[in-house]
Amino acid sequence: MPRPGAPDYYRRRARTEGYVARAIYKLKAIDEKYHLFKPGGRVLDLGCSPGSWLQYIGPRVSPGGLVVGVDVVPPAVPIDLPLYFLPGEVESLDLAALRALSPYFDVVVSDLAPRTTGVKEVDQTRSVALARRAWEIARAVLRPGGHFLVKVFEGPDTPDLVATLRQAFEQCHRLKPAGSRPESREFYLLALKRKARPGQPGHPGAPDGRP
Repeated sequence: MPRPGAPDYYRRRARTEGYVARAIYKLKAIDEKYHLFKPGGRVLDLGCSPGSWLQYIGPRVSPGGLVVGVDVVPPAVPIDLPLYFLPGEVESLDLAALRALSPYFDVVVSDLAPRTTGVKEVDQTRSVALARRAWEIARAVLRPGGHFLVKVFEGPDTPDLVATLRQAFEQCHRLKPAGSRPESREFYLLALKRKARPGQPGHPGAPDGRP
């Protein structure tokens, strides 16, 4: 594999096809298998910059859909409907501001990664903390039947996160999609079909939920 930052197949392909990052192909591979995004869908993209996932999801949910990207750094792509950018740290995200854009979401995706230190245990602990924060946000806004996709680094803390998601969803898959470097410790957890509970966003009778 090329050294970090050097051109590789997916980076060259992204440049040729007009995407701002090679991460597009990870999401594309997952979506082609599990069909996460549908016209009219509402999607929350945590850690959205530089924006390749926004580029991919926008056309998938059109017409009538909404994609809200959250990051401290603005995306390097045009933000036009169905895309919307909410600036800020994911760790301190204002849920009221998020709900003002949409009271619920059909899919929540997170490609968040910590600033790596080179110390495996530290990086893994920070990665799981970010993944758990993404789940806290998803738990607040993801409708019953909705899906949650999150990146995490392999380590001793990941089984607890898997167990948490298996309790909340009907299915939970561990994925290493095309585009993810074989030597990387990253993988994705895809939790499908959130189990319904009264009071959830989008649950009948919940505040601001679907009728």
